[in-house]
Amino acid sequence: MDKSTDVTGLAILMVILLYPYLDSFHEDLLLCKPLPSTSTGTEIFKLLDDDDNCVDVCTDGAKAMTGKAVTVFDVTNKVEGFKKKLKYWVDYIKNGSLDCFPLTKGFGEELESDIPADILNEFEVHLLRLMDDFNSYFPKRLHENFKENVWVVEPYSISKNPSSLTSQEYECLLDLISDTAATSKFKTEKSISDFLCTLKDEFKVLSDEANLILLPFATTYSVETGFSEYIATKTKYR
Repeated sequence: MDKSTDVTGLAILMVILLYPYLDSFHEDLLLCKPLPSTSTGTEIFKLLDDDDNCVDVCTDGAKAMTGKAVTVFDVTNKVEGFKKKLKYWVDYIKNGSLDCFPLTKGFGEELESDIPADILNEFEVHLLRLMDDFNSYFPKRLHENFKENVWVVEPYSISKNPSSLTSQEYECLLDLISDTAATSKFKTEKSISDFLCTLKDEFKVLSDEANLILLPFATTYSVETGFSEYIATKTKYR
């Protein structure tokens, strides 16, 4: 969900819907309407108040766009990978090496001199601040919580009951990983969401739980591209 303004200055609310249908997830435009007064959370809530079946709402248009077919697990992995890179870069800087920063290293080679220590210190301070920010926005406990739900994307790697599953759900998972037909589908389906949609009848308890984890949008890619199209209507292309 995101907002922009039209030619009259009214805030336009665009809502993208993600839902399971048949054997895959589908994404559609739910509505594109002007907000009669302000674009506050209260006004947005009033406009959407009749929808009792919404699983999650994302209104932060400042989030990074990382693609359309991206799940929360993909984003979490990228964030954790970047946090590890930050630590790796800081260690290199402390040792006086710039191998991780080829442009800066090349600049020093062109000048035929070493990069001054105060500049290296600025690099280190900046990276440490980034580490603090990322650890604040994405704390370790958040990553640990996702580990408890890894059964969604790697059901066949689970050897004990995750804390995120009830006994009934874990029994359903055991039935799933013992089902040869389901195993074959897991190997051939294009995405994990498509695979889980095929389980909605035989393994409904597990499928419903997985949908609650996968349905929330991980990025604002859809609304960003949607508003790119909408903004074109305010230009000469009209």
